[in-house]
Amino acid sequence: MPHKNGLKIDFHVHSHFSSDGDMAPEEIIRYAKKAGLDAIAVTDHNSLRGGKEVEKLSNDLIVLVGSEIKTDVGEIIALNIKKDIERDLGLEETCKLVKEQGGFIIISHPFDMFRSGIGNEAEKIVKYIDAVEVFNARTMVGKFNDDALAFARRHNLPCVAGSDSHFTSELGSAYTLVMAENKKDIFKAIREGRTEIAGRKTGIMPHWRTFARKIGRKL
Repeated sequence: MPHKNGLKIDFHVHSHFSSDGDMAPEEIIRYAKKAGLDAIAVTDHNSLRGGKEVEKLSNDLIVLVGSEIKTDVGEIIALNIKKDIERDLGLEETCKLVKEQGGFIIISHPFDMFRSGIGNEAEKIVKYIDAVEVFNARTMVGKFNDDALAFARRHNLPCVAGSDSHFTSELGSAYTLVMAENKKDIFKAIREGRTEIAGRKTGIMPHWRTFARKIGRKL
C-alpha cells in the first residue's frame, strides 16, 4: 500500500545482471518490500534485462525498468525505455536516443568524481534532464551530493534519491517519496517537483564488496 503522502521509491538498484551486482530478481523484490519500499527502479549497467526480469516476477511492488548507461563522459540513468542503448556514445547523442524512446533521464551521482559522474558536462544537457539524483547512498564525499543539489536548484530541476544498491543490505538506504498514487502518475509527479528525498550513506563496505564481486567474476 502507498504511504499516506505518496510512494516510497528507490530510483537506483542493480541486479546480478550488472557485472558488479549480486542480487537475483527474486531477492530484489523480497528485500525491497522488507525495506518498506512501494517501488524500485532497476537500473543495471547498459542493460534492461534486470528490470524486465524483476518486473515480470513482481505482483504488488511497482517496478520501473531502466538502465544506467555509460556515455563517453560518465553515466546517466534512463527509465521508461524499451530497448538497450549502446554504451560509450556521446552524452548528448545518448540523451537523444533515450528521448526518442520516450524515456526519462536522471543524472546519477553527477558530481561524484570517483564514480563516473558526468560532472560539468551536465550543463550541456540540461534540456534533456528530467531529474537529478541529489542523494546517492554510495557517494562517500558529502560535497558531491551537495553539488548535485545545487545544480538541481540552479536549473530548477526535480530531485530524486537512490541507494545505488548492488547488495540486499543497501536496498532502500536512500529513497524518494513521490507524491503519486500509482505507477502511471510517477513521472508526472516528479516533473512537477512533488518529491521528498531521504537517505543515509552506506559507507565503504559496499564498495569493497563490489570490487570483490568484479574480481570474482573475472576469475
